[in-house]
Amino acid sequence: MLPRFRSKSVRKIRRKTPKGVSVRFERKKGKGARCALCGVKLAYGSESAKSKRKPSRKFAGVLCARCSFEVLKLAAKVKANHMKLDEIEMRKRRFVKVVK
Repeated sequence: MLPRFRSKSVRKIRRKTPKGVSVRFERKKGKGARCALCGVKLAYGSESAKSKRKPSRKFAGVLCARCSFEVLKLAAKVKANHMKLDEIEMRKRRFVKVVK
């Protein structure tokens, strides 16, 4: 078997043919992008034009709209000294650091 077919991302498909059984290889499809914080499937489509695949805003393709809005609010509070970085939940803290 060739090295490119040894990966777990390739599946074997056995087909009956008149000569016997032949083996075909197909790449597995991905499951789609998910939000890094809440796990919701991201809403942008992969079949549209390239410019419309991903929204052009902070954390596009990483966080859903709701989580990115929360992170931006927390970053604004930290910037205005209404909240300390240590008070923010650990999962959201790394995104807040990026905005600063």
